[in-house]
Amino acid sequence: MPPKRRPTALSRSTPARRSPSQARSEQTVLIIFEATAQVLDEHGEAALTTNRIAEQAGVSIGTLYQYFESKEAIVLAMLARERAQLMNTLDTLLAGVNSGGRDPGGSDPRMVLRTFVRRYVEAFGTGTPGRRALIKLAWKLDHHQVFVQSLREASERIALHIGRIAHPSLRSPSPAIAFVLTRLLAGTVRSAALEDSPLLGTAEFEDALVNACWGVMQAIH
Repeated sequence: MPPKRRPTALSRSTPARRSPSQARSEQTVLIIFEATAQVLDEHGEAALTTNRIAEQAGVSIGTLYQYFESKEAIVLAMLARERAQLMNTLDTLLAGVNSGGRDPGGSDPRMVLRTFVRRYVEAFGTGTPGRRALIKLAWKLDHHQVFVQSLREASERIALHIGRIAHPSLRSPSPAIAFVLTRLLAGTVRSAALEDSPLLGTAEFEDALVNACWGVMQAIH
């Protein structure tokens, strides 16, 4: 077995060391992701180590370290992938909003907000025990640049799209409003996930989030 490479500090690294440009590399990364989720699902966060992940994935520890320098780097890469997919969803939803839903091909901004809130909670708050363990571990690492950047991107996209919506009660948000809106959503879901709140996934929780976010959006003058 190749010698274990000593990882450097997470704060000085990027989640993935080698870009998976070839089909085999992409497959290896996906296998490592699946193995990480399986270890968390079957054994919990305390059992998550790079050695256990490599064993579950059926790859050598040396191969794993060619792609990721630590278990934290794997988790960050998995969540970065999830967040990229969620941002694509946000773009699609917001791009379809127009004139408060008066056009049959458009959508009511409030319903779009509800759909996005629901998908955000599903992505970063609920799921199988293994997925929830992954989410909790990821939220503990949310100071990392990957998470900060994703929130900035969400703020920018929301501001851009809301500015294009012809709705009587909505205006293009200022940077401060966009900041508050995105952190309100992310911060609430983060707290609920870390506390294992039974409210996660309930209609009551969704309604409260939607009403709070909509209130911030309507406060724009």
